[in-house]
Amino acid sequence: MGFFNWAAPAFNKLADRWSPDNIDEIAAWLKPFVPVGGRLVDIGGGTGALASKLSHALDAEVIVLDPTPEMIRYVPAEPLVHAVLGSAEHMPFDDDWAHAVIVTDAFHHFRDQDAAAREMARVVSPGGGIVIVELDPRGLVMRMIVAVEKLLGEPGAFFTAEEMCAFFGRHGIEGDCTEMIGPSYRFVGTVR
Repeated sequence: MGFFNWAAPAFNKLADRWSPDNIDEIAAWLKPFVPVGGRLVDIGGGTGALASKLSHALDAEVIVLDPTPEMIRYVPAEPLVHAVLGSAEHMPFDDDWAHAVIVTDAFHHFRDQDAAAREMARVVSPGGGIVIVELDPRGLVMRMIVAVEKLLGEPGAFFTAEEMCAFFGRHGIEGDCTEMIGPSYRFVGTVR
């Protein structure tokens, strides 16, 4: 996580890439799972730029869970947004505590993806949602990004969409993967 320690100020300035249309789209994926007043965990949510907007769009509490103190210190002080220092592999929440989790462009950074999936299934109540937005590692540009992340000491454990769906299926989370514009895809699944 060394890269994110020193890069936190830059992420705070540049991480707010979410347009109103992006937020509406992401909120639509989450609304079947997160009721008004519900609870969503933004795993690897960094500076909270997405969490802040989703809390308003969903009228729900959003908890930013991130392992980097330098990142979460930028999480906005808002009534429905909270920052918690912790990792995806060891979430400091009770069983069935959340209605859903979201991970955007961070799943490939998790050092133990199996442990993270088990924790998601534990923390999210049965019937709750798991939403992952991730980069597909295929293609020349993405292969270069994978190489750079590895040089920076990051795990860079990317899945293709097909691999992601199969991975979560093995962890009791059934869902679908859908390609998005650019190199991204999304997985939307339900905890059994």
